[in-house]
Amino acid sequence: MILDLSSFLSGDEQVYYLEGEFDTDALPEGSDIKIVNPIKYNGEIYKVNREHLLNLTISYTYESNCDRCLQTTSERVTTVLTGKLKESTGTIDDEDELEEIISIENNRLNLTAYIWSQVVSSLPMKILCSNDCKGICPTCGIDLNTQSCDCMGNTIDPRLEKLKELFPKK
Repeated sequence: MILDLSSFLSGDEQVYYLEGEFDTDALPEGSDIKIVNPIKYNGEIYKVNREHLLNLTISYTYESNCDRCLQTTSERVTTVLTGKLKESTGTIDDEDELEEIISIENNRLNLTAYIWSQVVSSLPMKILCSNDCKGICPTCGIDLNTQSCDCMGNTIDPRLEKLKELFPKK
């Protein structure tokens, strides 16, 4: 998705509004996360002191398996992409290291890579169906959210079994 900013960069307008969406199939190979709906974005580019600042709100819904109980779960995520637009020169200034730089070439902005980067970085490290998910029993494999088992109550870590001798049963 390439935006031509020629008229905005050379014009008198102080704000350039952008809004849209693009379809996706899935995240890169090897990922079990699927983007369910099109990724939607809306925001503005502001002119501030001869600089151009981007502020973009991105929203999407992903679907994946819960990391504890393996049930399919989906969640809606909203994230923000901000940065300073700068003509691509191939060099990095000391000032540029302190802020997010979004490169433009020939007054054209390619948002696709920046939006994908923000989507990937906004995904949770651990995907859960709920915060109080109990997961599955490591011994018998039942879903502890829907059933209970006695497996965990009867097992003792072999490294700690010697400690049972300290507290004899009467």
